[in-house]
Amino acid sequence: MLPVRFVLAVQDSRYVEPLLNYVNGSSYGSSMQVTAFTRQDAFLQYMESGEPPALVVGDAEMLMAWFQLGDPAVPWLLLNDGAGMPASCPAGGSHTAKYQPLSKLLEAISARCHGSSTFSGGSNGISGGAGLQTGMAAVIGVLSPLSGCGKSTLAMNMAKQFAVLGLRVFYLNLESVNSSVLFPSGCDGMEGSFSRLLYDIKAAQEGGSENVLQVMPYRLRHQGLKCDTFEPSLHVKEIMEMTRSDTELLLRSLGSAGQYDVIVVDTDGASGVREERLQAVLEHAGALIWVLLDDPISMFKSGIRIDQLLQSCESFSGGLMKRSRFVVNRYTGQLVNRPPRQDIRIDCTLPYIPSWKQLHQQELLLMSPIYQREVLKLCRQLLGGGDFGLSGENRGELHA
Repeated sequence: MLPVRFVLAVQDSRYVEPLLNYVNGSSYGSSMQVTAFTRQDAFLQYMESGEPPALVVGDAEMLMAWFQLGDPAVPWLLLNDGAGMPASCPAGGSHTAKYQPLSKLLEAISARCHGSSTFSGGSNGISGGAGLQTGMAAVIGVLSPLSGCGKSTLAMNMAKQFAVLGLRVFYLNLESVNSSVLFPSGCDGMEGSFSRLLYDIKAAQEGGSENVLQVMPYRLRHQGLKCDTFEPSLHVKEIMEMTRSDTELLLRSLGSAGQYDVIVVDTDGASGVREERLQAVLEHAGALIWVLLDDPISMFKSGIRIDQLLQSCESFSGGLMKRSRFVVNRYTGQLVNRPPRQDIRIDCTLPYIPSWKQLHQQELLLMSPIYQREVLKLCRQLLGGGDFGLSGENRGELHA
């Protein structure tokens, strides 16, 4: 599951430093990110100007100063010295003992974080997916009823920006024709490795051992995307023969490997005869990113496609529309055409980049500052507004 961010505000640095060291050295290091303050002024400035965390944990002095700014919009946890909850505390919080075994304290903080975080099932965060169990990587499907709309460019840039935010990312391309082959990975993969992986997937299901499929030997590091992926395959027939159960096993194996926080899945563009891969992604993704274009044909086709999926996917857990986010690509500053359904809200717009029309170096599609800035905003939306730091090592940060 994705890490959640909480703020620790305690004046005593001798209390803060051991807690940060414990988090970074334990299993919580991959599920929590701590921003710590020991100075009241720095803490208050951060809470007024920074992005809201999932939880604020602090001693009475720090929290009382924060409460004076107004009713807190963020859940809080008071670290008390045995005196209980002060009567002057506002609603929205709870308390726990300041001095207790660190393992117990982190359990209390974790329970409170996951009880309040938008990531853990809120309407704006990424759920773990309807068919994926708790603790697995979050699956994000990028899809569109249109070909050539920039779907793969968005999927790859999302994978890169999630990695920039410090998350462990896997980019999974399930297109019939894998367009990511145009973006050299910078790392030599095992030749024919994806074909061998597909063979293992089929064999595992035939042998009834689908829960022990090992996918890690087939991964490679994509230097441009700053994440892991599989070697691109141009064997279209093999990809087309992937069934829904094959795709589900692949997602389950990647998600349960304990190596990733996010799996970004690049699906086929226009609808085809065989859609079993897409059906598996629709079922298991915690968030679905629909790529639209601001023209009548795009909006019309998108509306028809979504209507069709809603009619055929009534059994999908979590609700298709509830998990959907809508992005308008090649946006020029004003939305001319209405979304195709009344319940569709445009969540993000991605700018039109004129220089991409005559592009000879595909890797430049991953380097536009203007485009990447908007993709980063979308990634933060999906994470519930949390700031996950700028490097994977920034799991515990102390502001003295």
